[in-house]
Amino acid sequence: MKRTLIVLLAALALLAGILFKKRSNENSISKDAPVLDSAYKAGVTVFRVVKKPDTSALQKKDGKWVVAKDAFSVDTSKINKVMTDIFSLQNKELVSTSSARLAEYGLDSNEAKHVTIQDGSGKTLAQVVIGKTSGADYSSTYWKWESKPEVYRSPGNFTWEIATKDDDWKDRKLFSATSKDVKFVEAAWKDSTGLTYNYKLEAVTDSTWKMLAPQDSNRVKNAVATEMATRFAEMSIDEFVTANDTNVAKVKLDSPAVYVKIGLKNGTVHELKAGKTISGYAYTQHPARKDLIKLSAWRFDSFKKKPFELLEAPPVAKADSAHPAEAIKIEAASPSAHAGAAAGSPKGALPGAAKAKVPAAPVAKPQVVAPAPKP
Repeated sequence: MKRTLIVLLAALALLAGILFKKRSNENSISKDAPVLDSAYKAGVTVFRVVKKPDTSALQKKDGKWVVAKDAFSVDTSKINKVMTDIFSLQNKELVSTSSARLAEYGLDSNEAKHVTIQDGSGKTLAQVVIGKTSGADYSSTYWKWESKPEVYRSPGNFTWEIATKDDDWKDRKLFSATSKDVKFVEAAWKDSTGLTYNYKLEAVTDSTWKMLAPQDSNRVKNAVATEMATRFAEMSIDEFVTANDTNVAKVKLDSPAVYVKIGLKNGTVHELKAGKTISGYAYTQHPARKDLIKLSAWRFDSFKKKPFELLEAPPVAKADSAHPAEAIKIEAASPSAHAGAAAGSPKGALPGAAKAKVPAAPVAKPQVVAPAPKP
């Protein structure tokens, strides 16, 4: 009887332990869960950030995020990352309940980033305040609800990713193509003297090119042409033009200093026209918009090539040993001979190459032999 009672008590104790552990695990999972329902994430159409004196507002149109003020495309990877950060906020670790300590966590009016998200009906899904990165581990962030004093520490160092200015959200990449998508490169540019050079190259394969203008040639320096295609694929905005930019009046895109036309294998054609370099920047029009943008001048350096600089040296013909006096024709071309005829025109004629001749061997003069002296 006593043994049976002991066995029953032991079984009850074991069962109680199992139930306690299960509940503890459930509580732990509950505390680690995000405070925002991820099911609402796909329905967010408005994302607003306020940090005095700046305000940034984004909205989703036709499934794509744009800046609300000017409909400029938003960097998709950036907004997706920030949305994930916001919907991953946790309240597992409470660090303060005092409003007087908000500045300590970067949640006062000077540093705080007030984030509001809404759905398509205009309903506010959440209003949170993002503070600074925790100095305890530099891998977590302080935050609070907009209307409550409680401060929490949530995993992730993402405060710096939440931009407060519209320009910082904008997609700076100009083209979505890769270098291997390029079919042809056409360019015209002016040197410091105003002389215009132009050429057109075509990709034969992913790594070989030929020249179509100003002459037909298969002697293209493939590495130079491939570099152009790569520069095109990497073309990005370096600065946005502000309303008080006094250099705008000096920009003359109707007579560009450099013109680049890129044709893709899918038939799409892109053009860039830039005026003269001002303070290290080339002002050009956004290829998909009317906005003026600023590109660092070095982005065009790869395209500023004279036609003869794009070609490998031609093979030199060897003289026939049986006819050493025969003239040998050598292909030569000077930089000035490759200049385009019209400024800013993507087409131009390359004058015929100058020809140099090796002079014929001199004819030997007959020698007069003096008579031998008489004995």
